This record gives sequence, C-alpha cells and structure tokens, in this order.
Amino acid sequence: MTVAMIKVISGLTACERTPFASDDANYDDIALTQPLTVDANLPSATTIIECAQLMPKQTVVIQGHSVLSKACGLSGQSVRFELNDSHSSLDCQGATMSTMTDDQSTTSAITIQPKTDTAIEDITVANCHVQGYGHALHIRQFSPPNQRYRRGHIDPAANRALAPRDIHIINVSSQNSINSGMFVGDHVHDVTFDRIHIQNSGTVGLYLEFGSRNNVIKNAVFVGNGFRPLKPNREAIAIDSSSHNLIENSRFIRNGAGAILLYRNCFEHADDPTRSNHFKRTESSRDNVIRGNVFENEPVGVWVAARQSRNLKGFACGAYLIKKTLFASYHLDSAKDNQIINNRFEQVERGIIAEDDGTLISENEFAAEVGLPISIGSKVRESSSAGAVKNTVIENNVFTGKTIEQAVKIRDASKPATDIW
Repeated sequence: MTVAMIKVISGLTACERTPFASDDANYDDIALTQPLTVDANLPSATTIIECAQLMPKQTVVIQGHSVLSKACGLSGQSVRFELNDSHSSLDCQGATMSTMTDDQSTTSAITIQPKTDTAIEDITVANCHVQGYGHALHIRQFSPPNQRYRRGHIDPAANRALAPRDIHIINVSSQNSINSGMFVGDHVHDVTFDRIHIQNSGTVGLYLEFGSRNNVIKNAVFVGNGFRPLKPNREAIAIDSSSHNLIENSRFIRNGAGAILLYRNCFEHADDPTRSNHFKRTESSRDNVIRGNVFENEPVGVWVAARQSRNLKGFACGAYLIKKTLFASYHLDSAKDNQIINNRFEQVERGIIAEDDGTLISENEFAAEVGLPISIGSKVRESSSAGAVKNTVIENNVFTGKTIEQAVKIRDASKPATDIW
C-alpha cells in the first residue's frame, strides 16, 4: 500500500445517524419541489387522451405520441397506461395518478413492454406523478426470464436483443408504491432517467435487474425508500448484475438499507422454477460510475458487492457457494471495476464499502458526521478461491475531522493490493 497525499480537514467529530422519525416532515417536503411539467422536447402529439372519458381501473394503450388533456384528474381512479410499440410517447402534462381506496392490485401505473418477444425502442414518458400502485413504472420484456430460459435463451446478448431500449423517463415521480417505485427489467438497456423523484417505496426505489446495462440516472431525488413496515430493509437503487450504468448529480436521503447497493443475485430460490425470475445471474455488477451525488442521513452510501458478507441462508441460493453451515450460507458476490467519484457524504454511518475488486474511490468529500468514510475488504471472501479484495484505488478524497487511519479501514489481507493517494 502506498500513501502519497491525504487531505484531512479539521472539524467536528463524527456522530451517529439522525433518527429518521424526527425528520419525516422535512423529507416529505422534498418531493414537492419537483415541477409538475418540464419541456421534454417530445414530437408533436398525434393523440390527445381526454381524461374525463376514462373509466376507473381502465388500461390505456398508448398510440403514437399521446398527451393527456389539460388539468387531467386521475386521482383515485386506478387508471393504467401501457406503451407497447416503438417510437411512441406519453406526456401526462403534470397529472397525478393514484389508486382507488379498495384497489389492492400490485400492477404498475405505467408499463413499457412489447407485445411479442421483439424489442421496442425510442419511447418517452414525461411529466407523470404517481402515488401508490405496485410500481409507478415498469420496463420489461414480453416473456418472463424463466420462460426464455426454458427455450434456451441463456446468452445475455440474445436476451438484450429482445429487450426494450432507448427509453427516456423525464420528470416522473413515484410516491408510496407497494413494491419498487420504478423497475428496469432484465436485459433492458439504454434507459435515461432525468429529474425523477422516488419517495417512500415499499421496497427498492429504483431496481436495475440482471443483464440490464448502459442506463443513466441523473438529477434525481430518492427519499425514504425501503421501509416495510417501518423496517429499513431495502435501498434507494439496487444494481443487481447490471453494468455500465451512470448515476450522477442526484440526492439520496434517509433510505432504509442505504443509497446504492451493487451485487449479483445468488440465483435465489433456485429449486423453484415457477418464479418468474428463475434465471442464474452470470454477469457482474461492473463498470458502473457513481459521480457527483450527495448522500445524506444514510446507513450506507455506496456498497460494492453488498451481499458478499451477508448470510443468505433464507434466499435458497443455487450458485457461487463459498461456505455453508446449519444456520448460514455465504455466496461469492461480484461487482467489479466500479468508480465512485466526486460525491459528497453527509451524516452517513458508512460512506463507501468495497468488497470486490477494482473499485476506484476518488475525489469524494466526507463530512465530519460520517461514521466510517471508507471500508475495504471481506473476511468471507478471503476464505474463497477469490481471496482478498484487490486493486482498490483510493485517491484525493477529503475527510473532515479524521486522520487517514480513522477514515479508511482496510482488512490486512487487502492492504497489499490497495493504493491510497
């Protein structure tokens, strides 16, 4: 390990994370700052949907470039929209969608899904504000992965050839979804999320499913996701065997299990082929870039290989076993060559945890209130053939109120392959 230049600024000592219950009112106001509409630069509308003519629980299939009528009232109506064709768009013009009080369905408010096992592309959803539903937005393939798996579609490139691509989600919000606020299905790629707000999702705020890639999340806000019920069990963004994504210029505030967790699903419930996601993950959550974001009041800011040291006994995993006992099961995680650059961490218990190889941690700022800014290594992984975590680079970070020894904890086995500049 080399030590060349460390920036340490004197300041207050670290303190514990502020309890989330006392902050609810402040965080609930954050989503209200989102504009109802922005100019999404959409093509001229070919269809105007008159909301007064829509029926409760109706599913509206979007044709061409569609806009909702002005002052559209969809609160309490459980209306749903489906985009299933290329070169189409939906502009809600600031309308708020919500479910009926007796609607217990977990279907999505807006679904982007082809009509057959053929890719669709060039689709935009803009200016829609969703409250409730199963997901606010779900982008997925026609067939669930377990069906494609049985037909021999195992190769990632073959699956991506069938998946939706070139999708733009602009100024869309999700509040109080039952499941994930927004869900990017397996092998979906080239989706841009710009100015989205996701708040109080029942599980993950935004999920990037296995095989997805080249997605961009920017200018976003994630608040209070992953508490069910009131238990901090999920994160703002899950990067599950998803690669080459960019997350930038976004805010993460008081999410349940943390802000951004990168991992590879261990082939959960491998003995149950009836599950729609019964598909072994073969790709790493690799080559993702996380830059220019702010993390506030989080248990963890960014966790690379978040399931490496976790007991996955209850997940009934079918792949990558390292160690198994009567009460525990540990599986090799994979999240390689990710970059965490120029972010700000404030009042976070643990800023960055890296439990896989090749992580670049550069030019981040850690406030005095951050408990442990950087942690490198995994005891569990050291007992596997993968060995110690290696090729980590930590350079030009700023730690307020801590020495380098206080700010960076590296397991002994990983120290020879960690460079600090």
